[in-house]
Amino acid sequence: MNIQEYISSGIVELYVMGVCSNDEKLELESLRLQYPELNKAILDFEIELEEKMLRNSTIPNAATDEIILRELGVLQTPVIEIDKKIKITWLKPFAAAAILLLVAGSYFIFSLINKNNKLEQEVASLKTAPVSLPESDYKIMLDPKITPVAMYGVGTHAICRCTMFWDKRTGKMYIMIHHLPQSSVSRDYQLWAMVDNKPVNIGVVQDDIRGRFIEMQNVPIGATSFIITLENAGVVTSPTLAETYLSGHI
Repeated sequence: MNIQEYISSGIVELYVMGVCSNDEKLELESLRLQYPELNKAILDFEIELEEKMLRNSTIPNAATDEIILRELGVLQTPVIEIDKKIKITWLKPFAAAAILLLVAGSYFIFSLINKNNKLEQEVASLKTAPVSLPESDYKIMLDPKITPVAMYGVGTHAICRCTMFWDKRTGKMYIMIHHLPQSSVSRDYQLWAMVDNKPVNIGVVQDDIRGRFIEMQNVPIGATSFIITLENAGVVTSPTLAETYLSGHI
């Protein structure tokens, strides 16, 4: 495996942001144990995100502290009366400790909310960056009703990979190419679905589209697995299995 090409495919960023498929997550977590450079790339991106968050974070000022203390001021020191003459105030230390805990807790919650807001801003900025995915693609990736299908390289094409998202409600398939050699004028990549152990041709994969989803339609509902083969341009009735580049199962 060419680990540098794998790292540059964008899978590290998707993993750290929590938007990769479960299969991709498991694969990456396995590979990071084998390749120190992959593990370093993950840690570097996590640190980069955290540093950006910290640079833009805001520490509560004196006015915020006053608001918290004023709200806590409504608390009264517990008093127990015995025979209407003796007041027991031994609970004061506990009340003071409770106030301190509330102040610390309020600050902690405030910090978490602030960090969460900053993280959302970071994700938003990544979405709008020139190298980011279109907003519609993020919606597809995060839709729980859409089935992700991880496609892995076959045989000598082990470095090849892409991720597909199958919307069974519409019969559409959204393909994101991570690594796949460019096809030629005379040859096309074809996507096939296996239904009852028989291949069904879904159509030509427009692999010139990179950095966003390739949309395909009419995916048969009974499909249990998929393959992508490289075929001669034109009408193809059956896949050339020896030219299988990618394969994935539901």
